[in-house]
Amino acid sequence: MDIKERNMLTEILFHLGMWWRIFYGFLRIVIAILLLQHIGTPLSDIFLKIMSHELIQDPGDRVIQMVNHLPYLVTYYLAFYFMFWGAIDIFMSILLLRHQLWAFPVAIYMIVIFIIYEFFRFSQTHSLMLLAVIVMDVFIIWIIKREYQKLKSKL
Repeated sequence: MDIKERNMLTEILFHLGMWWRIFYGFLRIVIAILLLQHIGTPLSDIFLKIMSHELIQDPGDRVIQMVNHLPYLVTYYLAFYFMFWGAIDIFMSILLLRHQLWAFPVAIYMIVIFIIYEFFRFSQTHSLMLLAVIVMDVFIIWIIKREYQKLKSKL
């Protein structure tokens, strides 16, 4: 694969990655809005409604037992957490798609901060889903960095 084809591939990956982050950001905001609509409802009740089809298969699931012990404030925390990171993902991804040079290092630093938090959470939960998110975030940083280097070289 020559340099032109490689640059084209990284450009496509960059655009796909940014559109993924925009979609994921909107998804987080929707989740936050749904959580805010259910403030005062125990998180376990919300979880049970969402996961009822899975619970039929395993009613003694450890996740359900864990969620039953979470306080109401967790719902607020999760809602604002999802809202904040969703808005940040959308805003930064749009700036990156518009090739705002200052946004590239800012986005990388913000994702690194988020990855640090994800590693902290992973050390507590050992969630394979969270590990997949970490891998995806590292990949996103790589494509952002490649695009940034390409844009800087054109100046």
